[in-house]
Amino acid sequence: MKMKMVFAGLLLGAAMAAHAQVTFGGSVDMSIVPFQLVQGDEREDESGRYSNTMGAGIGGVTNTGGPRIRLDARAVNAEHNIGMRLRVQAQAPASGSPSFGGENFLQAWWSPLEWLRLDAGRFDDDRLRGRIGDDEMGLFTNMMFTQDQIFSRIRVRNGFMLSATPIEGLLLATALRELVVFENDNTTPGNINFVNNRNVNGDAWRNMTFAVGYTIQDIGAIRLQYIGDVPPAGTPGITRDNNLEFAFALTAVDGLLLDLGAKMHFVYAMDDPNFAFSLGARFRADALELIGRVDTQIGRTGVTAENYALSNNLLRLNAHIWPSFQLDAARVVLNFGIDFTQMPGDIDDRTEFGAGLSLQRNFFGSTRVRGGVAFAFPTDNRPMTFTIPLFLEYSF
Repeated sequence: MKMKMVFAGLLLGAAMAAHAQVTFGGSVDMSIVPFQLVQGDEREDESGRYSNTMGAGIGGVTNTGGPRIRLDARAVNAEHNIGMRLRVQAQAPASGSPSFGGENFLQAWWSPLEWLRLDAGRFDDDRLRGRIGDDEMGLFTNMMFTQDQIFSRIRVRNGFMLSATPIEGLLLATALRELVVFENDNTTPGNINFVNNRNVNGDAWRNMTFAVGYTIQDIGAIRLQYIGDVPPAGTPGITRDNNLEFAFALTAVDGLLLDLGAKMHFVYAMDDPNFAFSLGARFRADALELIGRVDTQIGRTGVTAENYALSNNLLRLNAHIWPSFQLDAARVVLNFGIDFTQMPGDIDDRTEFGAGLSLQRNFFGSTRVRGGVAFAFPTDNRPMTFTIPLFLEYSF
């Protein structure tokens, strides 16, 4: 935290010294569960008893770590070719003091040409990311995928990215996503300042992303990406978690957005990939908005370096639809979802159903309150769960 505060001071001081433009922002978001009813497990207790609980604190739509607050500072010089960004996040856990971390940004960038830019540090780039996300009610109905399942964001955690837009509509990007920070070992004879992990970045070139996106005016956007990964320790020559991704977003129809994504995911064997296919859709007409997602995964489950050959094929299907309608007082949102997983061996397949109803109201343009009811239907793998969630969000 001290380092971040120092960085913030340097950011502000450098910006003021260079007559830069500085902007500040922030947000608070959380979910509160004033009531939840959970049916007893009838396989073990024939009485089917019920229990209820209260809970406070799910920060963000898909973040279950607790309420969170973010502070964001950006600075750019007068010529708009050098800039920095700092975002500090605090999150309240179930017990103990708030933690600082998560999706923090410590980013610096330089644009020597109008169409060329170099970013370094810790940051995300969402210019190519999937365009249909998830609905927060899925936290309490059944599982939903984020827009990364359609096309993954470029996520750099301790590295750099070079991006270019040489012609209108074309984006080229390459990123070295993570380097291991050097550590000094002063325990050597004579206290020689010896970098004890100077060789660990030898395979860093494997941990790279190459991406390209092209927008066709009035038609849509094509995106292609390769995401590499460093080989597991002790297994030289074996690749892990390498991905090839393709997506196409159709925007040719007025009021309709379709985003189709496909992935090949290589796990420990380049000749036996997993596959994933996703389709997201959003339709808007006056006060009506209809959003839906269908995501499938085909491949192996329970994969590690030791049991890859013994793992079993996996089929997963996840589908959600959440129509909404804007009334004078609030927006009414419905949510229906199903998640099916074909389990390996003799294990029973899993199917989960969920439904929700909520009202959403925006105040003052930056405050959002959403509350409703969510119902997870009982299955062989999950008890019936009835939840009354309340989502709160404020930003400036």
